[in-house]
Amino acid sequence: MEIIVRDTLCPHHPDEPVDLVTRLRAAVLDGTLGQVTIITGERSGTFPKSPAPHDAPTSRIPRSDMMKCVVGEDRCARARALAAQLRHGRGSVLILDCSCEIRPGILSAFANLTTATVLVADRGVLVRRGQVFATAHREGRLALILDSLGHEGDLEYLGTLFLTGGDRALLGDILARNAFRLPWTQAVCQLAQRTHVQCAAQTRDIHGDDVVVGGALAGGSYARTYIRLHPASGLRTVRKEAVGAGAEKLADEVGWLHGLERNARRHFPEVVESRIETYGVSVDLVHHHLPTLRRLILSGDIDEAEAARWARRTLAALRRDVYPVAPLPAPADYVRRTHLDRIRGRLAQAANALPERRRLWTAAEVTVNGVVLRGLRQLVDDLERDPAVLDMLTPERLVRTHGDPHFDNILIDRDNHRFLLIDPRGNSGYDVAYDLGKIWHSVNSLYDLIHDGLVEVDAGDDAIDYAFTSPRLVAFYHDVRERLLDWFLASDWSQDDAHWFFKVRLAEAAHMCSVMPFHIVRDRPDTVALACYARGLELINGFYTDVMAETAKAPVLPGV
Repeated sequence: MEIIVRDTLCPHHPDEPVDLVTRLRAAVLDGTLGQVTIITGERSGTFPKSPAPHDAPTSRIPRSDMMKCVVGEDRCARARALAAQLRHGRGSVLILDCSCEIRPGILSAFANLTTATVLVADRGVLVRRGQVFATAHREGRLALILDSLGHEGDLEYLGTLFLTGGDRALLGDILARNAFRLPWTQAVCQLAQRTHVQCAAQTRDIHGDDVVVGGALAGGSYARTYIRLHPASGLRTVRKEAVGAGAEKLADEVGWLHGLERNARRHFPEVVESRIETYGVSVDLVHHHLPTLRRLILSGDIDEAEAARWARRTLAALRRDVYPVAPLPAPADYVRRTHLDRIRGRLAQAANALPERRRLWTAAEVTVNGVVLRGLRQLVDDLERDPAVLDMLTPERLVRTHGDPHFDNILIDRDNHRFLLIDPRGNSGYDVAYDLGKIWHSVNSLYDLIHDGLVEVDAGDDAIDYAFTSPRLVAFYHDVRERLLDWFLASDWSQDDAHWFFKVRLAEAAHMCSVMPFHIVRDRPDTVALACYARGLELINGFYTDVMAETAKAPVLPGV
């Protein structure tokens, strides 16, 4: 990679150039840099010298043929010199406003990029308001975001631009077409209008260290998740970090991943780095630019047969490589601890997060699509008070489970006929039905459609009407559901447990009744949270009716 420094003086140090040699020495010695060009004004003098002793092998000044100094008396002359260097040079280049912009980790983080990238300060767009940034990525509107560079907007340009070899001449032409008088940030914005330019943000992680963020990701329930340009490995990693209540969950996930045997580990992204400290937990995983099973379905890229096939392959791998680890006896309070208490806790969180809907959360009866259903609290209390039902629903043994294998946590590599599982909950002692319930709340609860806003909701104090807006996708998921149910029955998932599917249905209902708090965002419509609540009420009411009938008669084959 080549580096071009546009000047050696800037408002941060107007009278004394920064020692560039010291800042670049390590990158030259380890082979990251092959050429350094300094474009300096008349007032800057000659190329800054390093004061380091010549006999220190790790502080030697690089060879003179790797360093070039070009003098430009004014801004136009320096822009002309930059354009010439861009046109005549080859390969990727990192353009810095000043040598003081060379920050720790920036060179190694940018060295392995393959797309034009600008470095900005994170003022909320990239991480805290990651959804806004991600939307801009998907819609290809990065040029609109880059219009705020150099202004008092959300993005503050940090004087660093990476270009691939193919983009060098394009930027040179932009500078020349404007007679080398165009302000630099405007030139970068014009570049973004003619080619794909992505943003990376300089920010701090939970440990207080500087990190370069390449984009925000939808994370877990309590973790902040983003693409990190990892300096040590040169990889793009998925960084997950959490503090407070989320730290323990993330620490469990990290320990769970580190404890996987080789056969199980191959189904998950590789752990690059992890830190578990008293004030926070972080983990870096190898980033795989692959679509999820949910995304393939919603985009129409696969049919029902292929979707069901990927789901079966995923479950078969979990059953073969993850579950068979030292099963534990299930405690007598498993159902209460795992399902019922979780529903109660999340219902309370939803009421606190959306107090204007408190009557709906606490109603003894709620009418959903014209059907009167019992309230969630009453049903949970009744289930807990029935020892026969609890005994029937308590598994004999607990195993190591993924904990969250819904369709958006399954990455699909169609070209290489493989998949990867992401975001495990790190459960070392759960029922297999917990995982199956996650699959079922994709194909039966239709959580995927609700999550992506493919639903309309009208709610009052004690009533919710909802409707899915894509009959085609409803039919698609139901087709996948039937294919999976046939496979479950044919491949002996019941393990001679006549009530196994009731356990799956309880897990599905509990999952659906527990996700509302994660979809409540202040100053935004509560459509998704209300649809999850309505669907959860339908599921748990139907489950309660069927399980009570089951305790009074001989076992029958499970139904949907």
